[in-house]
Amino acid sequence: MGPEPTRLEGSATEPSSARPDVTTALPGRLASPRDRIRHLGWFADLAMLPALIVLIVVLSAMTDGLLTSSNLINVLSQSAVVAIAAIGATFVILTGGIDLSTGSVIGASGVAGAWIITSNGNLTAGIAAGLLTGVLIGLVIGFVVARLDVVPFAVTLAALYVVSGCTTLLSHGRTIAPMPVGFIRFSIDGPGGIPYPVWLALLLYVIAQIALTRTAWGRRIVHVGANVEVARISGVNVVRTRIGVYAVAGLFSAIAGMVLTSGLAGAGANMGSPLLLNVVGAVVLGGTRLSGGRGSLLRTGIGVLFLGVLSNGMSILGLESYDQQIVTGSFIFLAASADGLRHLLRRRSGRT
Repeated sequence: MGPEPTRLEGSATEPSSARPDVTTALPGRLASPRDRIRHLGWFADLAMLPALIVLIVVLSAMTDGLLTSSNLINVLSQSAVVAIAAIGATFVILTGGIDLSTGSVIGASGVAGAWIITSNGNLTAGIAAGLLTGVLIGLVIGFVVARLDVVPFAVTLAALYVVSGCTTLLSHGRTIAPMPVGFIRFSIDGPGGIPYPVWLALLLYVIAQIALTRTAWGRRIVHVGANVEVARISGVNVVRTRIGVYAVAGLFSAIAGMVLTSGLAGAGANMGSPLLLNVVGAVVLGGTRLSGGRGSLLRTGIGVLFLGVLSNGMSILGLESYDQQIVTGSFIFLAASADGLRHLLRRRSGRT
């Protein structure tokens, strides 16, 4: 029997010399995922920025008023909910998973929070209930995915239907309203004329990026997505990491749900359903690999802005909703295809 593998419960660094075969046989498998997140530099994370700039230039030439301060604030405000939910989706996809329940969790959290607020007028208790709802749903999904080893696509697709159906049943298909004026003003007012949800999204991105790049937990997420077997051999608790990631995704979906409830002055079971495409699409457009192990929140943020500007520009141009869906889906398809092609070329050249 050989020596036991070095445990990495409190760290995501490479295994020690007690297991030289891990780092020798698989050079870069454990170290390079961390380097991709922490040491590739700003250039890689900003790879989507030129496309965003080109989009702005093209739409500016085709429309009037795109770059006015009021319209830019409108783009940021409308993108805030997607931006917040996309943080959790980025964490999940970095582990090689997927979460299709985001929209239904947004609706369930918003309804739970709104129900408490309208029942007893306690805003703090309502927000807490909404956030707790999202975390609990995420924990259940994470447990089934990680502990029972069920394919994430199947689990989250089932959760989408179950959560949405239960929320509709419990709310009797009604919109839960009205909301307190102060809660509604949260989505309207803000420093510098920029609504609070935009500032909240920015703050959450900073916190999440620090957690992803500067903590052992963040490094474990990337290791699991890059090579789950190497991560397991190196002592990473894969089950706990995956459960935690889905719980965190549930939390961010719940925050997005409460922000959306504020913006709509009420909550309904299906209010988050149309957002799923944009949430996952923003992560893919930003360059986070769907197979896991590579990506960043800065990339996701640029992806959110790209979709926000694109949607706003198409609305100004007067495109019908189905036309907008075709264009948006095409961009996401091209981004996913380009990433797959790039990954294939790297594998063929021996630079995985």
